Amino acid sequence: MKPIIHLFFIAICNLLFFNCAGGKDFQLEKNPPFQIRQAYFQKWIAGVQGGGSGTNVHFVIELEEQEATLEALYFQNEKAALRENPNKKGSYTANFLNESNRDVIMDESPVKESQNTPPEKIPFDLLKNEAVISYTIKGQTAYYKVENLEEKPLLAYPSTNPNGID
Repeated sequence: MKPIIHLFFIAICNLLFFNCAGGKDFQLEKNPPFQIRQAYFQKWIAGVQGGGSGTNVHFVIELEEQEATLEALYFQNEKAALRENPNKKGSYTANFLNESNRDVIMDESPVKESQNTPPEKIPFDLLKNEAVISYTIKGQTAYYKVENLEEKPLLAYPSTNPNGID
Protein backbone atom coordinates (compact mmCIF):
# COMPACT_ATOMS: atom_id res chain seq x y z
CA MET A 1 0.00 0.00 0.00
CA LYS A 2 2.86 2.42 0.78
CA PRO A 3 4.35 2.24 -2.75
CA ILE A 4 0.97 3.23 -4.21
CA ILE A 5 0.75 6.24 -1.88
CA HIS A 6 4.30 7.27 -2.79
CA LEU A 7 3.58 6.98 -6.53
CA PHE A 8 0.37 8.95 -6.11
CA PHE A 9 2.22 11.68 -4.17
CA ILE A 10 4.96 11.87 -6.84
CA ALA A 11 2.35 12.10 -9.61
CA ILE A 12 0.55 14.96 -7.85
CA CYS A 13 3.84 16.83 -7.30
CA ASN A 14 4.72 16.44 -10.98
CA LEU A 15 1.36 17.82 -12.05
CA LEU A 16 1.67 20.79 -9.72
CA PHE A 17 5.25 21.77 -10.55
CA PHE A 18 5.58 20.95 -14.22
CA ASN A 19 2.25 22.29 -15.48
CA CYS A 20 2.54 25.76 -13.97
CA ALA A 21 4.05 27.29 -17.11
CA GLY A 22 1.58 25.66 -19.47
CA GLY A 23 -1.06 28.39 -19.25
CA LYS A 24 -0.29 30.35 -22.41
CA ASP A 25 1.66 29.54 -25.50
CA PHE A 26 3.29 32.52 -27.21
CA GLN A 27 4.20 31.45 -30.72
CA LEU A 28 6.21 34.03 -32.63
CA GLU A 29 5.08 34.66 -36.21
CA LYS A 30 7.65 34.62 -38.98
CA ASN A 31 5.57 36.51 -41.58
CA PRO A 32 3.53 39.30 -39.95
CA PRO A 33 0.90 41.27 -41.90
CA PHE A 34 3.11 44.38 -41.83
CA GLN A 35 6.55 45.54 -42.87
CA ILE A 36 8.85 47.48 -40.57
CA ARG A 37 10.51 50.34 -42.46
CA GLN A 38 12.35 51.81 -39.46
CA ALA A 39 12.83 50.71 -35.84
CA TYR A 40 14.85 52.30 -33.06
CA PHE A 41 14.78 53.09 -29.35
CA GLN A 42 15.95 56.22 -27.58
CA LYS A 43 16.43 56.90 -23.90
CA TRP A 44 15.37 60.33 -22.64
CA ILE A 45 15.82 62.36 -19.49
CA ALA A 46 13.97 65.47 -18.36
CA GLY A 47 15.94 68.62 -17.72
CA VAL A 48 14.19 69.36 -14.43
CA GLN A 49 14.36 67.50 -11.15
CA GLY A 50 11.40 65.17 -10.81
CA GLY A 51 10.75 65.32 -14.55
CA GLY A 52 11.73 61.70 -14.90
CA SER A 53 13.29 59.60 -17.59
CA GLY A 54 12.48 56.65 -19.78
CA THR A 55 12.81 55.01 -23.15
CA ASN A 56 10.74 55.54 -26.28
CA VAL A 57 10.64 52.84 -28.96
CA HIS A 58 9.72 54.08 -32.44
CA PHE A 59 8.55 52.16 -35.51
CA VAL A 60 7.57 53.14 -39.02
CA ILE A 61 5.32 50.32 -40.15
CA GLU A 62 3.43 49.62 -43.35
CA LEU A 63 0.36 47.47 -42.74
CA GLU A 64 -0.23 44.96 -45.52
CA GLU A 65 -3.64 43.93 -44.19
CA GLN A 66 -6.06 46.55 -42.90
CA GLU A 67 -7.54 44.00 -40.50
CA ALA A 68 -4.32 43.94 -38.44
CA THR A 69 -4.16 46.14 -35.32
CA LEU A 70 -0.92 46.73 -33.45
CA GLU A 71 -1.57 46.44 -29.71
CA ALA A 72 1.50 46.36 -27.44
CA LEU A 73 5.27 46.15 -27.33
CA TYR A 74 7.40 43.95 -25.08
CA PHE A 75 10.83 45.50 -24.57
CA GLN A 76 13.55 45.16 -21.92
CA ASN A 77 11.34 43.13 -19.56
CA GLU A 78 8.41 45.54 -19.78
CA LYS A 79 5.17 45.90 -21.73
CA ALA A 80 3.67 49.14 -23.08
CA ALA A 81 0.88 50.13 -25.43
CA LEU A 82 1.93 50.71 -29.03
CA ARG A 83 0.27 53.94 -30.20
CA GLU A 84 0.02 55.31 -33.71
CA ASN A 85 0.89 58.97 -34.20
CA PRO A 86 -2.37 60.57 -35.44
CA ASN A 87 -0.40 63.08 -37.53
CA LYS A 88 1.91 60.53 -39.16
CA LYS A 89 0.25 57.44 -40.60
CA GLY A 90 2.29 54.32 -39.95
CA SER A 91 4.41 55.89 -37.20
CA TYR A 92 4.09 54.03 -33.87
CA THR A 93 5.62 54.69 -30.45
CA ALA A 94 5.75 52.79 -27.17
CA ASN A 95 6.72 54.76 -24.06
CA PHE A 96 8.49 53.12 -21.12
CA LEU A 97 8.97 55.15 -17.93
CA ASN A 98 11.82 54.38 -15.58
CA GLU A 99 10.96 53.07 -12.12
CA SER A 100 11.33 56.47 -10.43
CA ASN A 101 8.61 57.97 -12.69
CA ARG A 102 5.87 55.56 -11.68
CA ASP A 103 3.26 56.58 -9.16
CA VAL A 104 3.67 54.49 -6.03
CA ILE A 105 1.20 54.71 -3.17
CA MET A 106 3.02 54.78 0.16
CA ASP A 107 0.56 54.65 3.04
CA GLU A 108 0.28 53.12 6.49
CA SER A 109 -2.92 51.47 5.29
CA PRO A 110 -2.21 48.15 3.54
CA VAL A 111 -5.49 48.53 1.64
CA LYS A 112 -4.27 51.71 -0.07
CA GLU A 113 -0.81 50.26 -0.74
CA SER A 114 -2.40 47.19 -2.31
CA GLN A 115 -3.50 49.45 -5.18
CA ASN A 116 0.11 49.51 -6.38
CA THR A 117 0.45 47.27 -9.39
CA PRO A 118 3.44 44.92 -9.29
CA PRO A 119 5.61 44.79 -12.41
CA GLU A 120 4.31 42.30 -14.94
CA LYS A 121 6.76 39.58 -16.00
CA ILE A 122 6.81 39.39 -19.76
CA PRO A 123 6.56 35.97 -21.42
CA PHE A 124 9.60 36.46 -23.67
CA ASP A 125 13.36 36.25 -23.13
CA LEU A 126 14.70 39.24 -25.06
CA LEU A 127 18.10 40.81 -25.56
CA LYS A 128 18.61 44.54 -24.90
CA ASN A 129 17.98 45.44 -28.56
CA GLU A 130 15.06 43.07 -29.20
CA ALA A 131 11.32 43.63 -28.89
CA VAL A 132 8.10 41.72 -29.54
CA ILE A 133 5.10 43.38 -31.18
CA SER A 134 1.69 42.09 -30.13
CA TYR A 135 -1.02 42.50 -32.76
CA THR A 136 -4.48 41.20 -33.54
CA ILE A 137 -5.66 39.96 -36.89
CA LYS A 138 -9.10 38.48 -37.52
CA GLY A 139 -9.73 38.34 -33.77
CA GLN A 140 -6.56 36.36 -33.00
CA THR A 141 -3.59 37.74 -31.06
CA ALA A 142 -0.18 37.12 -32.62
CA TYR A 143 3.41 38.10 -31.82
CA TYR A 144 6.35 39.15 -33.96
CA LYS A 145 9.93 39.48 -32.73
CA VAL A 146 11.94 42.50 -33.90
CA GLU A 147 15.69 42.03 -33.67
CA ASN A 148 18.60 44.48 -33.86
CA LEU A 149 16.75 47.63 -32.83
CA GLU A 150 19.02 50.62 -33.33
CA GLU A 151 19.80 52.64 -30.19
CA LYS A 152 19.83 56.39 -30.83
CA PRO A 153 21.79 58.78 -28.57
CA LEU A 154 20.26 59.93 -25.28
CA LEU A 155 17.72 62.73 -25.67
CA ALA A 156 18.30 65.24 -22.84
CA TYR A 157 15.53 67.80 -22.62
CA PRO A 158 16.71 71.29 -21.57
CA SER A 159 16.11 72.50 -18.02
CA THR A 160 14.81 75.85 -19.25
CA ASN A 161 12.93 77.01 -22.27
CA PRO A 162 15.55 77.62 -25.00
CA ASN A 163 13.55 80.60 -26.31
CA GLY A 164 13.65 82.35 -22.93
CA ILE A 165 9.85 82.43 -22.72
CA ASP A 166 8.19 81.16 -19.53
